[in-house]
Amino acid sequence: MHFIVGLVGLALTLAYTLFLGHSSAFTGVVHVPSLVLLGLAPIFMTVASYKFSELAGTARVLVRAMRFSASRSRAQLYESLTQFASEVRQRRPARALEIASSARHDVLRQLGPLVVRQYSSADIESTASTSLYCMVSAMKRSEDVLGTLARVAPAAGLVGTVLGLISLLKDLSRFDQLGPSMALALLCTLYGLVLANAVYQPLGRIIHSHMTVSVEEAKLITRALVLIREDKPLADVRKLFELSGTGVPVVASAVPEVATGTGGES
Repeated sequence: MHFIVGLVGLALTLAYTLFLGHSSAFTGVVHVPSLVLLGLAPIFMTVASYKFSELAGTARVLVRAMRFSASRSRAQLYESLTQFASEVRQRRPARALEIASSARHDVLRQLGPLVVRQYSSADIESTASTSLYCMVSAMKRSEDVLGTLARVAPAAGLVGTVLGLISLLKDLSRFDQLGPSMALALLCTLYGLVLANAVYQPLGRIIHSHMTVSVEEAKLITRALVLIREDKPLADVRKLFELSGTGVPVVASAVPEVATGTGGES
């Protein structure tokens, strides 16, 4: 269904540009049919390639990535982990589960109950690996959608340029229209390059940066929960965050052996 919708939408967009583009007013940098072509054609091309659920998922991931703050997220994560560890050490599983279920990070929500139920460290790390793989795959799909938009935008611009040249060749006898017609043909290429390099690629990089920070946080969560499961001091969790560059103050009683063992995973 999505393939048919994409093709029909693309055909209608091209028809609009072909039949009405040559008669539209031209102000120097703005040409409405060209804007319509470059605004809709890449989207319809992408709709033909991806299911609607994948496009909706991309929109959700993009909104989260644009609202995401790495420093705020890391501070909230540290606070949730220390509260969770405190409840586990005080043997209050109900409160610990409540903290885990209300955490902002998916990995903490999934792994927290395993710690409360006293799963082994190997089981926690194995579950974390699966959870991390699923999370990265979802973000990768969203990044691929924006990458597709960045690739097809210049192609749509070239299509518009060809349509503009066709219109130019039809009116070669009207010398007063040669300059504006050529300008209109080149505007489509300009719009395509601007969309690809100034809109779609930066949005893709926003998702990629969000994914990178999320992976780092997932590794921090996994290691911290293993320390909590092994009944290590809370100072070790604090040291773990200090090694990750979060700026969390380090207490003097942090255990050197734990810091050395976690340096590669943070």
